[in-house]
Amino acid sequence: MWLFIIVTQLLAVTTSVILWWLIQPKTTVKKLVLIFSIFIINNIALVYGLSEFWRARFNVYLVIEILQGFMIYAALVTAVIALIYCRLLKRPQRPKLIRAIGVMIYIGIVGLAVFNAYVPAVKRLTVSTDKPLAEPLKIALVSDTHLGRWFGNRQLDKLVNLVETEGADVVVLAGDIMNDDTIYYDKTNMHERLSKLTAPLGVYAVLGNHDYFGYEKQIAKAVTDAGITVLDNQSVLLNEAVWLIGRSDDIDLTRLSAKELLDKVDTDKPVIFLEHRPSAIDEISALPIDLHLSGHTHGGQIFPLTTLMKIFSPLVHGTKQIDNTQFLVSSGFGFGSVPFRLGTRSEIWIITLKADTLQPAL
Repeated sequence: MWLFIIVTQLLAVTTSVILWWLIQPKTTVKKLVLIFSIFIINNIALVYGLSEFWRARFNVYLVIEILQGFMIYAALVTAVIALIYCRLLKRPQRPKLIRAIGVMIYIGIVGLAVFNAYVPAVKRLTVSTDKPLAEPLKIALVSDTHLGRWFGNRQLDKLVNLVETEGADVVVLAGDIMNDDTIYYDKTNMHERLSKLTAPLGVYAVLGNHDYFGYEKQIAKAVTDAGITVLDNQSVLLNEAVWLIGRSDDIDLTRLSAKELLDKVDTDKPVIFLEHRPSAIDEISALPIDLHLSGHTHGGQIFPLTTLMKIFSPLVHGTKQIDNTQFLVSSGFGFGSVPFRLGTRSEIWIITLKADTLQPAL
């Protein structure tokens, strides 16, 4: 809690400095009004957010703080432009022009962050297996939809259209389907849109950490009612050719080990392992698993986390081949607590699993 209190005050100070430079208040009264307004707004947001820690109110607080963080980014970029213009190019100072550029840069950063959050990219991966597979299998991976207040029916319509356009054989959801609860899902009738997500071989899901915050039964039921099969430490044989194993999130203390789940399937066939987090890379890579699919990380979601997370994790986003297992971590279709992405983008993955040499399945 103290961390958020300190960060809030620091952001209030930096925002006051930036807006002082931008607005150029002339009188003492205007200066005091500016400073006190910023500190009051920030601390009201802090109290409001902490009254519902890591829930909906706290997300509103985060939005306000992140918008101020973007202001710092814009100020730094503007300062660099001003230095180049005045020092390197030796042009006369033009304060009004520089302030106008600063405003445009800020609008651009916020606009880009919103665009990245709401306009998904389609990424592709082809995975070869030395196990028998008569024909390629096209998989749509969707993670971290975080259905809730800021992500709902419009985004589900986009998802359904993308999956239909790509012609995926099977769709897998890698957890964090809801953003903590089913309140907004039920309130806005997202069931109608989610139930339109279909594929010839079915739609399967595992639950993520945000699906376990006290609403796991309601979320699992909502997902199941939409025609999606929740693989809770279970497996299914797709088209009599490929095993899909789904494991519950790390937060579930009763979940089975990957080996225990693998003992229940025929590993002579290709094996896809679906779970929410990429936290068991060493465990998975030691087993005969062809493809591991996960999400959770959001790719860091907002710079500088996009860079810092790479220091502490072997795979934050993207693909990595380790031994005989291809790992794929999606940055997510949704965005979690705040409707911004900077340095990452909303995405779905279309994976084609094929045999090294096409041959009849055993």
